This record gives sequence, structure tokens and C-alpha cells, in this order.
Amino acid sequence: MSTLIEHLPQDLRYGLRGLLRSRSFLLTTVMTLALGIALIAVAFTVVDAYVLRPYAVRNPDELHKIGWRSRDSGGPGFRWQDYVELRDRSDLFGAAMAESMRFVSSAGRPLKLALVSDNYFESLAPKLSMGRALGQVDADGASEVLVLSDQAWDRLFSRSPSALGATVDLNGRPFVVIGIVGPAFAGLSEQPDAWVSLPTYAAVASPDLVGRNQPAALEVFVRLNPQRSAAQAASALTPFMARVVEGQTDVRADVSLHATPNPLTVQMLALLGPVFAAFGLVLATACANVSNVMLARALTRRREIAVRLSLGASRGRIIRQLFTEGLLIAGLAGVAGVILAGWLVKGGTAAIWSAVPPSVAGLLRLAPMGIDHRVFLFAFGLAALAPLLFALAPAVQVSRVALMDALRDQGALRGGRLRSVLVGSQVMMSTILVILAVTLARNGSSVGAIDLGYETRGVVSINIRGKDAALLPKLAGVFANDPRVAEVAVTGGNPLFIRSRDVAASPSDERAMRGTRYTFVSPAYFSLLQLPIERGRGFSDAEAASAARVAIVSAATAQRFWPGMDPIGRTIRIESPDGRPVEELPGYPSVTVVGVTRDVVSGLIVDGVDQGHIYLPAGPADPHVFALLVRGRTGSDLRPEALDELFRRVALDPQIFEALPFAEMRDVQMFPLRAASWVGGLLGVTALILSVTGLYGVLTYTMGQRTREVGIRMALGATASSVVGLVIRQAMRLAGGGASIGLGIAFAAMWLLSSVIRLRTVSVLDGAAFAAGIAVIVAASALAAYQPARRATRVDPAQALRTDG
Repeated sequence: MSTLIEHLPQDLRYGLRGLLRSRSFLLTTVMTLALGIALIAVAFTVVDAYVLRPYAVRNPDELHKIGWRSRDSGGPGFRWQDYVELRDRSDLFGAAMAESMRFVSSAGRPLKLALVSDNYFESLAPKLSMGRALGQVDADGASEVLVLSDQAWDRLFSRSPSALGATVDLNGRPFVVIGIVGPAFAGLSEQPDAWVSLPTYAAVASPDLVGRNQPAALEVFVRLNPQRSAAQAASALTPFMARVVEGQTDVRADVSLHATPNPLTVQMLALLGPVFAAFGLVLATACANVSNVMLARALTRRREIAVRLSLGASRGRIIRQLFTEGLLIAGLAGVAGVILAGWLVKGGTAAIWSAVPPSVAGLLRLAPMGIDHRVFLFAFGLAALAPLLFALAPAVQVSRVALMDALRDQGALRGGRLRSVLVGSQVMMSTILVILAVTLARNGSSVGAIDLGYETRGVVSINIRGKDAALLPKLAGVFANDPRVAEVAVTGGNPLFIRSRDVAASPSDERAMRGTRYTFVSPAYFSLLQLPIERGRGFSDAEAASAARVAIVSAATAQRFWPGMDPIGRTIRIESPDGRPVEELPGYPSVTVVGVTRDVVSGLIVDGVDQGHIYLPAGPADPHVFALLVRGRTGSDLRPEALDELFRRVALDPQIFEALPFAEMRDVQMFPLRAASWVGGLLGVTALILSVTGLYGVLTYTMGQRTREVGIRMALGATASSVVGLVIRQAMRLAGGGASIGLGIAFAAMWLLSSVIRLRTVSVLDGAAFAAGIAVIVAASALAAYQPARRATRVDPAQALRTDG
């Protein structure tokens, strides 16, 4: 070990001088490796921001989140009075904090507000950039103040120090900025723009979180008493949960660690594993490419290596020297990779903002992402391990030099088998990634082409945050009486936004029950969405007002229940999937079918067209509805400013209503698929380029060594086409083995995914994608062989015959 340390400075100096003499080689290898490191570092940056990075607060590993679970449901929602009771449990908690997120209107734009208890900042102690935090002095409601997030400070005040003491409009009321949180902290559940004392804002909030009819809208975070474990706290809280959670059975408390935004669970690892495997394949492909280049360079130095061996250097010493050069390349690639990763993160963030629909961009908040010490250490950890993949094998191979032949610069150059293995591995990995990219692109295209079954253009979906049912009749009346509005419908589950719930249903004369979706809608629902009643009739206003026991069913439901028969006038039994009465549908043991409409997509587009759907009548005052669909008379009648004006007629806080154009809602659902296609395409193209360049380099090098052979062939009458065929066959042999292995691995991986992903519109095991992927690999291999083939046909036989070797 002491010898290794002693020789290390000498090896580093010698290696650096050699690399600086071959600057093109240095630049090529460093940038190739840096690209692979940068891509996987970007993936780590995202995972670090949302999963691994602890909250930038005091002792984040002590934070826990309080929730509840029941037989049918679960959640974190509590009322203010529940929080006060939890806060007083000093036998269980050292501190308990409450938080409620909501959007408010600020000078005509949405602002994401965190309403927090007075001990929130005192208990968490996040670092502030300037000013002070909220505290007990701000909880009396007399002073209307707020603390800004770092991102909001940048967006609203361009990081000007004058923000401190300035006012920010919250639903028409001025709140004074008293502090700005540092960039490392962005809330405990979501990324708010500002924090306000909950009791202070409650006076102007709707609904009032501390008033008489308190909604269960609070999340509660605690620091456990040092003498208590999470399991003990959960056991002690179960009677409390059974008392405060209404309408649920078998309620139990849940106390879970909340040191990071998303805990690293087995399910999270299963989700992240394939992602990092895909990015890791690109890095492995880059390493194989660099290894091939290093092998070629080392083979050209065989005379130098032979001289050193003849002068007494050991084979291990030669391997260490070549490996040290690899460490230098990896170190430079690590630096370049971190810089490139920073650019990619900024570019990717900008691309997200530009691709997200405008109505959603104002509501979207991203976690702070940047190249910090964790990403830096991760990137350099990869750089430290990379030489084991790309430098060790060439060093071992070249150290096996035949001294006499090398000193006379004669004899065959070794390394052909290693070069073939390296190229084959590159092709294998690029085959996997290309098939993945094509699969993602084809699925995105097929999902985007699905016919929803209704018209989205011109329709605006309006949901009430917090589902305050009392506001819906007022809002429906305001829209119905406004001359700019053509049609208004109320619904209990807007298509593309809220997934309709399932019930067990069947014809009244059958015992077997079948899972079927249901939605409460008003009579105008079908005309507004241009959803035709294909048989029978629609709902009447009287049926909607009285919640009549009638139903309109989808064509698929009619076909399943009464194949080949007329469904009009027939009766459907409804119950919950486990045979119990449906809690949301008291008085609905059966309904009579009055109409049949076409099949539609509701919920997620990737679920495809509903296998069954039952529509039940409801009016604006029905407790089962909580959302509106509206269509303007012209395309410009329902612009954001017009909607904001209408909302203010109903509530002081217009941001309690969430308005999204239907067409943009479809784009929102398609965005994850498009993003996955972009990422998959980037990885596939990168790996393919690396494979093509690797194959090109090997063919060029090999044909250079076979110049004499090619000259003899042409002197004996071989044609240019036969020489081209020779090069193409060699390319196919090099690529064929790797492509076959990659095809097998891709098939196995996709087969495993197909057993997990069960969506009718998404085909993971796609034969056409596999065929297209192989076609791309074959075409790329032919392209890589083209230039070496052209060069081989230009060989002068007379000159080639005079060439030695």
C-alpha cells in the first residue's frame, strides 16, 4: 500500500502529461463520460429533491405526520379543534404543528398559501434569508403579516431587499412581509408561496377553519416525546381517531416518519429502480465507448509499454499507470458532468414550464432543485467507480504485450475480442433503451388518439376546493343568469378530472353484481358535452330536483346487462362492491333506466373507455354534486378575468374555485406520457449515438489493420461491392450478438412490467415497438459501417501490397 501511495503522484504527473499530448483523445473521452454522468446526476437531483433530501429544519428525523386509516379510507385531514386536542397531548408529543394549504387571489394571480399554527416556525426553526418568522405574537389576528418563500420572493420582488415591509394582496387585504425563508426550506407537504398565521387568516377565509363548522382541512405534524415511539403514539391515539373521524369504521391512528417529502419505501424503490436502471445504461454505454477508445490508444503505445517492461517495470505497475490515466479522465468528466447536469436541470425546468398548459402553470409549484453537495458527491462517486468499468479491462489487456514483437513493432495487435465485447455491450444497452423509447412514444401516441366520447372545446370545469357544497347552488345560479354563459351543468365527477367511483350493479333479476362507475349529473350535462342520448330520453328538471330513482346508462352497461335487448324501463340494483349498502347512495337500492348514451372516458385517459357507467339525476342543491361544467357563448366569454369576476359574486376568495378548460385538462393528463417519451427518447438517442460511434471506431481501426488483406482481395479481382459487403458483414457480426442479448433483456423486462402495469390503453409488451427498435439498430449499424466501407474501396492494391503488417 505504501508503494502505491508513493508512486501515485508520479503516475498522476506522467498520466497528465500524456493526456495533454493527446488533447483530442482527452476531450472525446471526458465529454463522452461526462454526458453519462450528467444524465444520471439529473435523475438523482430530482429524486433527491422529492425523496431523499431531509427537510431543512431542526432535527428533521424527529418529525412525524399524524393520520388515520379505516377499512374503506384514510387521510390526514383534521379540524382545528382536533388539532388543539392533539397539541395538548404533551404525554405523546414535544410539539404539534398544523398546516392547511390553499390558493388565494393576489393582484389577479393565484398565490399558494400555507395557513399554519403559531408554533410552526418556532418548532421547525428553518433558516431565514432576512426578517423574522411568524410566532405567537402574530396569532391574535390583529396584525396581518406573512412570510414569503424564496421562490415567491424571486417571482414577486425579484429578490429585492425592499420586499421586507412591503405588502402583498391576499383576496383584497394587504398583508405585510415580515420575513423571507431561505431557499432550502419549501414547506412540509407542498411548496407554498407564503405562510400566514392560521387564526389570523381564518377571519377572512372561506370556509372558516376555526369557526363553528370547521372542515377537516388541516394536516398535523408532530415531534414525538423522547420517551414515546411512533407505534406507542399510534396505539394511544386510536381511541381519539375513532371519536373524531366520522362516518368510518375500524378507524385507527397512523403516526409515520416525515423527515423527507416522500419516504423511501419498498414501493418507492420499486418505482425508482427502473428509472435509474435506464439512466445507468446510458452511463454504462458511455463507459464502454470510452473503454474502446482507451484500448485503441493503449494498443498504439505497445512499443512504449514494451520498453518500460524491458527496463524492469512490472505488469502491475503498467496497469496502475494506465488505470491512473482513467482516474484523471473520470475526475475531469465528473467536473464537466456536474456543470452539464446543472444546465440540464435548468433547461428541463424551463421546458416543463413551457410545456405545461397555461391554466395549470399558475398552480404548479416545483421543489427547489439545484446542484448541491449531495449531487456533487453522487456525481463524483460515479466518477470514482467509472474507471473500474472503462479503464481496468484495457489496461489488463494491453499489459499482456509480447516484448520482442512489440519492440520491433511487429506482430498482431491484441484486443480484438475485447473490442468486440465492448461494442456488443454498447449495442445491447442501446437496443434496450431504443425499444423503451419506441414503446413510450407509441403508447403516448395511442393514448393521445383516444376518442373521449364528448366535446371538450369551449367547456370549462369548475371545482370547489374543500368541496363546500353550500357554494355550488349560488355559483350555478350566477353562471346561469350571466348572458356570457350558454349552458351550465352540475356534476359529482367531472370527466378527466375526478375519477368516478365504482359500485356493484346488476339487472334486478340477476344475483351476480358487476363493478360499474356512477356519476350524479344535471339534465344539461349531456347537451353541454354534446353527449347524445342514443336511446330513450334524458333527465327532466323535475327528476333532477327530486333525485328521482331513474338512470341513464352507457352503451357498454346496456350491452353487459341486457345483450340484444331493449334496456329502457328495466331496473338496476346498486350496492357497494363488498355487498353492504352504499353509504353515498342512501335510498338508491334500485333505479329504472330511462336512456342510453354512448361510452366515454372518465377519470384517467390511460384507463380507456369506461366498461360501464350509470348516470343519476341531481340538481345544484343535491349533496352528491360539487362541481360545475360551463360553456360560453363564444370562445372568449369565459376568460380568466371574466371567471374571476363571477367567482367574486359568490365568495370573497375567488381562488376557492378551480377553473380549468377541458382541453387543457386533457393536455395535463397527457403531459406525464409526453415527458416520459421525451426522457426515453433522449436516453435512447444518446445510447444509440454512443453505440454508433463505438462501432464506427472499431470498424475504422479494424479495416486499417486489414489494409494489406483488402489490397490482396482487390488485386485478385474483388469488386468494391464485395469489399463493402465484407465491412457490412463485420458490422452485423459485431452488432448482432449485442442486439440479440438486448432484445432478450428488453423482452424479459417488458414482460415483468406488463404483469404490473394493467391499463387497457397502454401496451408495455409491444411487438411493433420491438420490431421498430431492431430496425433502428440495424439501420444505425449500417450507417456506422458506411464510411469505413467507402474508405476500404479506395485502397490502391499496389500500395497496399507494399504495406507491412
